[in-house]
Amino acid sequence: MTGDEAVREGVRAGAQAARRLAELGVCALGPGLSDAEFDRVEAEYGIVFAPDHRGFLAAGLPVDRAAPPEEGESPRNPWPDWRNGDPELIRERLGRPVEELLFSVEHGWWPPGGRWGPRPADPAEAVAAARAALASVPALIPLYSHRYLASGTDSGTEAGVAHGRPVLSVVGADTIHYGRDLAGWVEQEFGEPDPGKRWPEPAARARVPFWSDLAG
Repeated sequence: MTGDEAVREGVRAGAQAARRLAELGVCALGPGLSDAEFDRVEAEYGIVFAPDHRGFLAAGLPVDRAAPPEEGESPRNPWPDWRNGDPELIRERLGRPVEELLFSVEHGWWPPGGRWGPRPADPAEAVAAARAALASVPALIPLYSHRYLASGTDSGTEAGVAHGRPVLSVVGADTIHYGRDLAGWVEQEFGEPDPGKRWPEPAARARVPFWSDLAG
């Protein structure tokens, strides 16, 4: 499969996941983002949507829950509104995976296996070392609540993968794969997944550098 074919397949896969989301009726959907809107959002926030994420948002933009939050549920809108959302809120959500991980570092967490070398004894130095190391890992783009997709690249593919990257659930150093791809995530999050089914693991070539290692 050529790079262009892989990108087109990624866009198709994202659109298919969006159609399933619409069928489930779990969110309010607005018109999908246009090419001009994608260009504006990517330029404003310094991000690149992967092809499947782009296809997902082009098919229909989730803008809020379908119903008011239940008792005990956060009132905060779990969907990032890429069209009309508060830019400061979106920037905060974009930075959250790294900032929460740095908070974990400050309170004693350090990646196993010597990935970052020995942990500095001083917490401030440990945070500084972690921040420098995290500058080179793939950015995570918010999808829903604390679920994320890895960013794409300017060419639309990364390491030959245009779609099929896993959806990651990230809270501090607690990271898991929450779906092998967007379609799997929609079913896992909003459908009726088989309770006996093993937690999804991505194909080896679809793993997200660093983040998938945290997930195991």
